[in-house]
Amino acid sequence: MTQESIQRIAIVRLSALGDVCHAMSVVTAIQARYPDAQITWITGPAEAQLVRLMPNIDVRIYHKKSGFKGLFALGKSLKGVNFDILLHMQWSLRASLLTRVLSAKRRIGFAKSHSREKQHWFVNELAPEPTGKHVLDALMSLARAIDVPHQAPAWRLSIPESGLSLPERFVVVNPCGSKVTKDWTLAGYRRVIEFLLSKGLAVVVTGGPSEREIAVCNAVSEGLDVLNLVGKTSIASLLDVIQKAALIISPDTGPAHMATIVNTPVIALFALSNPKRTGPYNDQENIVSVYRELVEEESGKSVEALPWATTVHREDAMAQLPQDAVMAKVDSVVRQLGLLAP
Repeated sequence: MTQESIQRIAIVRLSALGDVCHAMSVVTAIQARYPDAQITWITGPAEAQLVRLMPNIDVRIYHKKSGFKGLFALGKSLKGVNFDILLHMQWSLRASLLTRVLSAKRRIGFAKSHSREKQHWFVNELAPEPTGKHVLDALMSLARAIDVPHQAPAWRLSIPESGLSLPERFVVVNPCGSKVTKDWTLAGYRRVIEFLLSKGLAVVVTGGPSEREIAVCNAVSEGLDVLNLVGKTSIASLLDVIQKAALIISPDTGPAHMATIVNTPVIALFALSNPKRTGPYNDQENIVSVYRELVEEESGKSVEALPWATTVHREDAMAQLPQDAVMAKVDSVVRQLGLLAP
């Protein structure tokens, strides 16, 4: 396969922020292999804020709430564009339907073992089997289908200054996940923050603008000497904050993976999904998880015997994450990073 044979590439990955972070490394690898190809990435409005930080990407936004009307409008905006390659990077029927409004010669989806929601019905070519269990490895398999060599993930971004007044040395605590079931306990987060403050480390609390996140972040911060930025950052400015942090502590949600793309160490808290599949790619050793115990109790099978994307269903799963285990990891990591005053 020559560079001349691939001139236009479509990427379909609408959400979520974490998975878009993974996909960004794959697209970076594609750009290195096909530097002259024009890449169009169709994504969600929030995720577009990240994708636009990459060089030379034609970003098109699809609002999920726009339904079929939005699909047809997107198709109309790209009428007459014939893609050489369409990489279908999303496990969802909505995204699959979206791919049908695009004109493409080769429509590449995941290997049958990783196909979900009948994705393989909407493509004409399947990627090779992923080389690892992580979502990023699955996404990378699509690039391997167009002769992009498997490689360590890398990102090329232009991150604007947030303009925020930040402490000189600080730890980000991002307490909320995308769903309430991903949130750890209020008492647990406050204990972590109190420990960090007692060690002379500044703490910045981050969160989105939803009522739930504002309420949780305010409760976590109440009475403590922290910088509470909940609802005060765009995704791009949050990335700048995370980039300047010494460490981030977060459940399985976008900011944990945003940290990976700017090389900020992450302590990630897991219970609902397998961290070997969805955890921060470069910080697997810093994950605190009760996923294995809970999923094996729920299913009666070992993790190794379960399907690739099996999740825990109990709503109080994160509450089973022991405070002492999290505190031990926080203490260990801040020491390893040399963050404690001598």
